[in-house]
Amino acid sequence: MNALSSLLSQRALCFLCLLLTCSFSHAKTHASYLTPAYCEGLVEQFVDSGMRSLDTYVNKHFNPEYRGGIRNTIHFLDQRSEWLGECNDYLVDTNKSTVFYSEKLTQDIFAAIESLSRELQHVRQGVEYPDDTGANNPAPFIKERYTELAKLIDQHHTRVLMRKQFE
Repeated sequence: MNALSSLLSQRALCFLCLLLTCSFSHAKTHASYLTPAYCEGLVEQFVDSGMRSLDTYVNKHFNPEYRGGIRNTIHFLDQRSEWLGECNDYLVDTNKSTVFYSEKLTQDIFAAIESLSRELQHVRQGVEYPDDTGANNPAPFIKERYTELAKLIDQHHTRVLMRKQFE
């Protein structure tokens, strides 16, 4: 009986070690600067000044002939998407929350950022967007993608304000 007990104890110990090893090897690590406050500030910056900047560019300064401005806007969108994605991963792993109001809204906003970035990339690569007269006019397509993103950001902002009102 003692040998059987010893064998079971060894197996239990091996199983426990295996579980611990697997847990540590699959654990995500996050950058030390990531905190809920940092992520909240990043979201606020994107919702506030980032969206204002995008609105000004899309509605006042967008010109398909100026590839540099398009490149800079694509870089801005991709960079913010990366930063927000990093924060979202951190918040999901640590707080069981997301960067935007809900998981669905977060996914929709990331998809809208990607869609606008991709459309701008098409313009930068020279894809033609003929209008009714046959002239190349990508502005309505870019504005449509921006408007989709702006509506989603507005939903997030409204819900956050409502939540704060009742705190």
